[in-house]
Amino acid sequence: MLARSLRLAARRPQTSLPCRRLVRHASSSSSNASSDFFASSAKLPTNKMALASSAAAVLGGLALYATLAPKSSSTSSSAVHCEAAKPTPASATKGGNQSDLPEISHLDPKVLSDTSAPMRKRMETYIKLLQYNIVSALSQEEPKARFLIDSWLRKEGGEGISCVLQDGSTFEKAGVNISVVHGMLPPAAVRQMSADHAGLMDKTGYKLEGKDADVKGLPFYAAGLSLVVHPKNPFAPTVHFNYRYFELTHPEKLADGSPNPRHPKNRKDGKHDDEPVAWWFGGGTDLTPIYLFDEDAKHFHSTLKSAADQHDASFYPTWKKWCDKYFLIPHRGEARGVGGIFFDDLTLPQWASSDKAYIPLSDGTKPSPAAPLVPSISSTKPHSQDSLFATVRSMGDAFLPAYLPLIQKRKNTPFTEAHERWQQIRRGRYVEFNLVYDRGTKFGLQTPGARIESILMSLPLKARWEYMERYSGGGAQGRDGKATRKADADGGDEEEGVLERHTQNALRTPRDWA
Repeated sequence: MLARSLRLAARRPQTSLPCRRLVRHASSSSSNASSDFFASSAKLPTNKMALASSAAAVLGGLALYATLAPKSSSTSSSAVHCEAAKPTPASATKGGNQSDLPEISHLDPKVLSDTSAPMRKRMETYIKLLQYNIVSALSQEEPKARFLIDSWLRKEGGEGISCVLQDGSTFEKAGVNISVVHGMLPPAAVRQMSADHAGLMDKTGYKLEGKDADVKGLPFYAAGLSLVVHPKNPFAPTVHFNYRYFELTHPEKLADGSPNPRHPKNRKDGKHDDEPVAWWFGGGTDLTPIYLFDEDAKHFHSTLKSAADQHDASFYPTWKKWCDKYFLIPHRGEARGVGGIFFDDLTLPQWASSDKAYIPLSDGTKPSPAAPLVPSISSTKPHSQDSLFATVRSMGDAFLPAYLPLIQKRKNTPFTEAHERWQQIRRGRYVEFNLVYDRGTKFGLQTPGARIESILMSLPLKARWEYMERYSGGGAQGRDGKATRKADADGGDEEEGVLERHTQNALRTPRDWA
């Protein structure tokens, strides 16, 4: 499918369309957006900027794009460039509804299966091709609005492409963003990352702190694709996903300025491969229905399970549990949606003696004083970096077959103002989770110089909060949610609110959908 898309894009004639593509260059003196971002960035100590860059990449999601992208400018004339050649040529390609599409004619899909190519190149190629396919597919479902293609270059190294659509007849808001960034990571940032990636400090093999530190920092690379879709029809579910790759490599010089013998340019063993110091994949996909249709949740989960099971039988059940834990809204005693999968730190174990090994998995359980030991979970078969990349590709490719049929089935369902009201209440819960608990959003909002517009892109256009709402209210009475359940059980007749109660009940206890 990716190769076919590439061929079609290459053959598509160039036509004249109203300018909908914004290309921001960090080095352009004509871009106030760029200069504002880097001016604010320049005020930060170097180590804090690198820390911000790395943490955003590791935390993943939309913050990866938002924290590192140039800020938007209030002066549109200085921010719009329709003839820039990089990072994506400003072509005027058309989708089925004349939506702009990101440029992919320069990409070679053969690199995806080329095991001799660096993983960073393979991942970058994959997310750009996947972004194109998703934007193209969503455009086919939207007869009214168009995707805005917003490209940017990062002065310190990297690029990004944001595709955003809003106020459509099918989609109230949809965003498909990619970010590919690289730079230098200071020791303090590596230490902070170790909290979520056990053993990272030891895995580097360098003394990173103290007066006798071996290096001043480690080069990093991060690439990821993030997506959020909020449909207009209350019966069509919201969806979110992101998949990412992160690696640390050897610096060319040591802290004292001498050549680093572990860097490819300086090695004396005849090997010049740039083997990363550490690398991992992360990501996930989850569904948030406004009105739950059990068959939709089953289809969504079954599609993800089938994709994961192709690679390892332990992946789906483990990652589903982590997803259920991560997307919990504690103060409401309910989940944001019906889950999906969620994983991080997907890599080979430190003790692996070859490039293939059984890998430890996490279901999101964290040690506590009462249970200091976390149960050990292992893959059912040995894996390599290539097999894990194949897994990530399968999960990314599963998005459209998992979600698009739900949109096609529900987008034309008749609805009333009462349905819209419930949609806005449920979207209020979405806002609560993203602003209070989501790691990527929280980090982005706390990062000086971050691109706030992109951080908040995940939020719906409309949300609503009602005091003691009859179907989902009462959560403020108790964090355990018991007050809510009792109020729902006692109030209303059997017919009124049956769909709302069905959805609400499913959010209180995770279910096995596949």
